[in-house]
Amino acid sequence: MADDEQKKKKIPTGALNVERRTWDLEHFEKIAKERLEKEASGDVEKKKPGFVRKREEFQAAEAGAAGPEGSKRAYLKHREADLGLEEKVGKIQVVTGSSAPHQQGGYWCDICQCLLKDSMAYLDHINGKKHQKALGYSMRVERVGVDRVKERLNALKRREDEKKKAGPRESAIDAYQKKLEKDEAIKAQWKEARKEARINVIQRATKEEESTVEEEGGVDPEMAALMGFGGFK
Repeated sequence: MADDEQKKKKIPTGALNVERRTWDLEHFEKIAKERLEKEASGDVEKKKPGFVRKREEFQAAEAGAAGPEGSKRAYLKHREADLGLEEKVGKIQVVTGSSAPHQQGGYWCDICQCLLKDSMAYLDHINGKKHQKALGYSMRVERVGVDRVKERLNALKRREDEKKKAGPRESAIDAYQKKLEKDEAIKAQWKEARKEARINVIQRATKEEESTVEEEGGVDPEMAALMGFGGFK
């Protein structure tokens, strides 16, 4: 009996966190339904690393858009927004063998499910026939009259006027040049401070040496020792 009681009181050894984890299925099911509802309504933008679905180069042609005679595809339209090809400049991306295709280095096209290694290849691809065909566009542009041309020119003029009112925008090159100038100025100040500190140290050492010579009666201690005068009092 005593042995049995000791076994019961014995402290267990080993891992104690062996209980099976339980999940609140109703809670997570509710979260999943809310996410699906938001995605269906367009409130949440579906994203993956390396591309954004709502970018202009991934937008399909509008249903019923005008196109060439006898063709079901829409006329090719001009691009309104910047592609942002310089977004990855100066950035580091870690790529492993197990990474998904859209997480590899380069530019991922979600429409054609292909990876382009550089910006030039990406630009050629999205302007090419295969990509535009997948979006529902033909490779022909709509011919317009004089009124449409005038309207377009006026719209461009209004846009330029708004930019002028907003003031000049600093380019990335100018910003980088200013940063370089600032860094150079800081570096020059640091060098000047080091130079002044070095001069101060030399001057202080010289003054201490001169004061020592004066205390020894105007004779340099090293010179006196060399000439054998160190033993005289």
